[in-house]
Amino acid sequence: MPRERSFSEPEVLDRLTDVFSTHGYAGTSLALLQEATGLGKQSLYNTFGDKQSMYLQAIDCAVQRGAGVTAAMQSAAEGREALALFFDAMVRNCASADPAQRSCIVTGGLLEGVDEPPLAWALTARWQATHELLRSVVERGQRDGSIANQAPSAELAELLIALVSGLRVAARAGRGRAQMERLAALTLGVLDMA
Repeated sequence: MPRERSFSEPEVLDRLTDVFSTHGYAGTSLALLQEATGLGKQSLYNTFGDKQSMYLQAIDCAVQRGAGVTAAMQSAAEGREALALFFDAMVRNCASADPAQRSCIVTGGLLEGVDEPPLAWALTARWQATHELLRSVVERGQRDGSIANQAPSAELAELLIALVSGLRVAARAGRGRAQMERLAALTLGVLDMA
């Protein structure tokens, strides 16, 4: 009869996600994963599969962490307000003292050049989903009048998603919260240009 697990899979997956977010795919060793989770190699592999499988699950976990912000955006009265909520959360995370919060597994993986097909596909799909979220919110704001800029929503979303990456890099480069807030405000100001 198999032994019962004496750990919480969701808690361990959270820790795996933190390690991959902080160190990247290539920079994450089995030793780092074991240290962060307190589990041995066999327990990790039996529960989550190989490193590639762990990384894929960590990507999904990281996306789930943002579900509350997405829900708040959908509840916002106007498109411009929804974008402000998104970037407020982004700046808050980037300014965090926690290295895992300052980092983004998707942005980091794309910058790192993870090219194993299932991983590259998952990273690109999540990036595209964020682009689509921003594009749809820009369109919503253009319709409700809270966004004056009538440039194509896909192009404005490209600018906004570039800000996402820029904030993550700025955080890694040691920029403070006030600097990142100004960068976000300047970029979002483009939406107010008629």
